[in-house]
Amino acid sequence: MNIKFAHLTDIHLPIREKPPLSALANKRVLGYLSWSRRRADLHKQEASDTLATDLAVQSCDAAVISGDLVNIALPAEFEDARQWLDDRFEGVPTVFAPGNHDTYVRTNWRRTLGLLSPYMVGARTAQGDEREASGFDDFPFLRQFSGVEDVAFIVANSAPSTAPGLASGRLGDDQIARIRQMLIDTRQQFRVLVLHHPVNDGVEPMRKALGDRKKLRQMIAETGVDLVLHGHAHAPVFGFVETPVGLAPVIGGGSASHPYGRGKYHPARYNLFSLSKLQGGHWRLELAIRQLDPDKNTVSTIESRSYERYATD
Repeated sequence: MNIKFAHLTDIHLPIREKPPLSALANKRVLGYLSWSRRRADLHKQEASDTLATDLAVQSCDAAVISGDLVNIALPAEFEDARQWLDDRFEGVPTVFAPGNHDTYVRTNWRRTLGLLSPYMVGARTAQGDEREASGFDDFPFLRQFSGVEDVAFIVANSAPSTAPGLASGRLGDDQIARIRQMLIDTRQQFRVLVLHHPVNDGVEPMRKALGDRKKLRQMIAETGVDLVLHGHAHAPVFGFVETPVGLAPVIGGGSASHPYGRGKYHPARYNLFSLSKLQGGHWRLELAIRQLDPDKNTVSTIESRSYERYATD
């Protein structure tokens, strides 16, 4: 058995038209100034398009996007994002975890993030039926794809709307408790937890960090997980969390829309995983990091890593 799935994050599709002043109340005006003066040069859709084209020929069983498809959560941005997902991920079962830019301010669900509900389909309990997300608080959800029943994707929302100047995250006690139950119910499977914010210390400053990351890690140390995927840092992150059967990898993706690398940032990249089940219920996870060559407009593997996980009783 071999399962392939991809992980992309922080795509930040462009704001195509200048919004009317009426749409830029409160925090959005600062976000739009940041986009127009700086971020529009850092994030290019052409880079994300090239990665998506490469992903389409990898015969992936699933794809995971860990947030920040948009910038300031305007309805028009989500209309563009929905079209982009439909066009670029046709034929690839895909799940999406919201990021802080997707929940930039409190909005009408149906006109904004709710447009992406077909990419937030899953069960709210291990025995429940799969359905689309119905609101900002309708998380986590459990997604298991046809033909890939040995992998359980648990998708959380770590991104409540925040005050100006903040990009911090929080899961909350209720969501952590439901993640815990999903991890218990799927312990015979390879369990992948997906969220936007990093779960380890020191990745981001306090104003951008996950506030209850310690509580989440404590729960994982008791319950277990096999892989944690996140975004938010725009640079690749490799770490581990404690579980009852040893360390599990935590992998943060670099932004999928940087045309060029600057400082700690790299050209657009995504993570391509191959998962094999070994004798005794052990798992081997192979990671190929696929990165854009901006001069040739091609994508190639620039680094490989390997992990092994042990069966949970």
